[in-house]
Amino acid sequence: MSLPNSFPACLVALSLLNTLCAATDWPQWRGPERNGALSDNIVLAENWSADGPHKLWESENIPSDDDGGHGSVVVADGRVYLSVVWHRDEPSETRTITDLILRVRLNYQNAAALGKELIEKIESTRESLSPSLRGAKLDAFIEAFNEENLDRKKRELFGGYVSSRFKKGKLAIPLQDYETLRTRVEKPFASQVEFEEWVNAQRFADHVKQAVLEAVPASKRVAEDTVVCLDAKSGKTLWMTKAPGEPKGRNCSSTPCVSSGHVFAIGSTHLYSVDAQTGKLDWAQPLPTKAPGSSPLVADNAVFIQAGKLCAYDRVTGKQLWEQPNVAGNNASPAIWGQGAGSVLVCNGRNELSGVQPKTGEILWTTPGGGDSTPTIKGDLAAVLSAKENIGFAGYRLSTTGAEKLWNHPTDARRSQSSPVLYDGHAYLFEDGEHRCVNLESGKIAWTQKITSSITSPVLADGKIFVLAGNGNNLLMIKATPEDRVELGKAIVRALWVPSPTLADGKIFIRHRQGVHCYDLAKSQ
Repeated sequence: MSLPNSFPACLVALSLLNTLCAATDWPQWRGPERNGALSDNIVLAENWSADGPHKLWESENIPSDDDGGHGSVVVADGRVYLSVVWHRDEPSETRTITDLILRVRLNYQNAAALGKELIEKIESTRESLSPSLRGAKLDAFIEAFNEENLDRKKRELFGGYVSSRFKKGKLAIPLQDYETLRTRVEKPFASQVEFEEWVNAQRFADHVKQAVLEAVPASKRVAEDTVVCLDAKSGKTLWMTKAPGEPKGRNCSSTPCVSSGHVFAIGSTHLYSVDAQTGKLDWAQPLPTKAPGSSPLVADNAVFIQAGKLCAYDRVTGKQLWEQPNVAGNNASPAIWGQGAGSVLVCNGRNELSGVQPKTGEILWTTPGGGDSTPTIKGDLAAVLSAKENIGFAGYRLSTTGAEKLWNHPTDARRSQSSPVLYDGHAYLFEDGEHRCVNLESGKIAWTQKITSSITSPVLADGKIFVLAGNGNNLLMIKATPEDRVELGKAIVRALWVPSPTLADGKIFIRHRQGVHCYDLAKSQ
């Protein structure tokens, strides 16, 4: 039976808040009620100076991206927490062609989605380009080629790929050579001599041979699963807890959860419970699949994760309670609706949106959907972005027996990872390339605007939405109103483009490439 619209929003997260920290903190992915909003009564500044909000501190170096992932920070009881798979290079006699080397140093991109015929056309065009075609003339040629041969979505996904191939011309690594290199990815050679012998045996062109030999260093990647604790007032590191991990690069992008004095964090190989005050490791459990980007949810003395499959663990002992392989996915995070015996885990899986019984893992209902966006819930209404273009951004009315789709807007989303915020009867989605506001009940679009955005999800407090844009270069403050898109502030912060901002105590905490920065948002007294 569906609950009425008046079902208090606070009850939706009651099973969370009875074990999480104070509601004025931001103790987990998407905030205290896991909906991207902070419900405290703090008054924030209405606008910023030309320099943006005042920066209070920067943390010491904390790696990101391929060296430390894209997880967001959480704040609880005056402390900031972050889970990082901390990568580094160690001298080694072995030589290894890694995924990272292939992608970053050798510029490999899987372009199979373009289709064999188009790929052959790109390559034949590249090989026939005159060396005299350069600069603005080459740029114009590339633009015309992409316009003629790639539809809009393919231009978004592969326009840079085509440009890179054409600009390298005959010096681009041939696609068949990439396929040869892929057969040796993550398969170490015992020595530099063995590596060189293999490269020479492949009959690569001289420029390819040189590029491959220069790309592979005399070191190997290693990693440690690391939980970092900072002082929220100063940014000073209070402790770090490390455990052996595996170098999985930026796939490891989980955000921790603080509950009942413990930090629950997902690393490259394990789920961990760590004492929030001391950093002492309580327990560790192997993950069903390595290197998920999903973030843990704590409710009713259980920890829920989506790591290849949906799993539940005892909060105190770490013992696995159940697993549900039919709810897949590695990047979306579970949310919870309702309370007590009537609560339901709402999970955006690989192909479906599912409702799951928290005690048993039984699937109660499914509806077409799926993707990397975390469902956002308020009362018995929910909104989520689906990776399926024919569904796109959709609103639902939840019950224990199903999710009634109220509306949907097909969305050709490039990445389909941003999670919405809900406020005053409206849903706000800041997906890559577009900002929009939609009536939560009717689905009527209040406003929409094309804008260079990021994968990051928005957060809300004091009727204001904060979101990163321009690949993380800018922090925007937007009025949460259906009347129009009103930009209250814009600041250059040069943050990471994937992690979401975190709000607590009148401050905003943002992950940067080399650490965490804290800015003051409070209104001056």
